[in-house]
Amino acid sequence: MSIKLIALDVDGTLTDEAGRISTENASAVKAAMESGIQVILSTGRPLQGVESICRELGMNGPLILGNGALVLSGDEVWYQDFLDPEDLRSVYEQGITVGGISMLAFQPEIIPFWFPQDMDKNWLSNILDSFRLYKRFDVPTPADLPLERVNKVMFLGDAQSVAQALATWPEKIGHLAAGRSYPYLGEVNTPTANKGKALSIVCGRLGLSPEEVMAVGDGETDLPMLDFAGTAVFVHRGSAIPPLPGGVIVVPTEERDRGVAWALAHCI
Repeated sequence: MSIKLIALDVDGTLTDEAGRISTENASAVKAAMESGIQVILSTGRPLQGVESICRELGMNGPLILGNGALVLSGDEVWYQDFLDPEDLRSVYEQGITVGGISMLAFQPEIIPFWFPQDMDKNWLSNILDSFRLYKRFDVPTPADLPLERVNKVMFLGDAQSVAQALATWPEKIGHLAAGRSYPYLGEVNTPTANKGKALSIVCGRLGLSPEEVMAVGDGETDLPMLDFAGTAVFVHRGSAIPPLPGGVIVVPTEERDRGVAWALAHCI
């Protein structure tokens, strides 16, 4: 069965680690769309973080955002999933307890965030700019972080602090989906939000079967959509590859910055 839809993770898959899209990846995506295949983004970023990418590549299809917590098609919301206020309080408490961590509350329109006074704000700003998260504002204390309409919390800090926050994750919020995308970056979602579920919602709306779908990703949050898609490709960036669903193709490390182009050349 031919591929009719390609779902691409953004950070580390479509882009390199500096947030840049290689010429090869951009050309491959445009060529796929010109051939009649619909290409969509499936990312941990909010809408503001992908709008310029969609314009750059000429994408106008559905979007899977916040690791699957929000699915948009133009102005229409196909799915949304917000964290519970009590869970949010506990997540923020964990960040404070561990220390050395900036906490960002992803709301659909904007990102309020708090950072410790001893954190390098230039480092933090550079990271957020690389993700194209320009609609943001800092709050004076963690108590000022929002408890409503938050579909993801991001922890940013040194690798040791982020690892400790996840390793000592409190049992009372053990039901939440928490993991790392980069050594310095942790992400927290509801247990019901993931890219695989979101991709199945998109396919249901578009009348597609998993066999007609290709997914490409590079991290743990991508595994549910790689498991869902009939054709799945993992872009190998780190030293270790997580346990992958059966049949997943792995991009050679030396091709990682052109991973999407490699995947499309080998699978379409």
